[in-house]
Amino acid sequence: MTIDNVTSFVGPTGTPPPPETLEDHFGNDAWMLRICAKWRALRAQQEKNWAENEVATGWGSLKSCDFDRTPLEQMAALQHHLAGFKPRTVLLARELLRICMTILARQKEDPEHVMADGPILEIVRNVVAALEFLDNETRLGPETDESSEIISTPGH
Repeated sequence: MTIDNVTSFVGPTGTPPPPETLEDHFGNDAWMLRICAKWRALRAQQEKNWAENEVATGWGSLKSCDFDRTPLEQMAALQHHLAGFKPRTVLLARELLRICMTILARQKEDPEHVMADGPILEIVRNVVAALEFLDNETRLGPETDESSEIISTPGH
């Protein structure tokens, strides 16, 4: 028998490896990433509910009707978790900051709106605390020869 006659062994067939999960990649941050996604979905559902109510009431011209505010209540419950968790991955830090941006955008549009309120300071504080574990030379973008870019917004 020579090496040319040997059939390579491929292993048992039948059971594929289990699919990768968020926990495989992000460890303890996985459940909080799910909470971030759930918060966004609930926020979108509440916006949809308000839009449907506007049509149903003719933008206040017709008889008012009750509509589902459950997503708003569920969002408020999730915000307790968002405010109290220090991210361990860059992905979760980004997602938490995106939630802050979403809340701040509503504050800019309508400071009195119920969705203009949220645990912004607590989230930012926890993200900053998590970033303290990075060394001061860790890059946050591609290395270039150009100086840092200053981004300004109109009117500021």
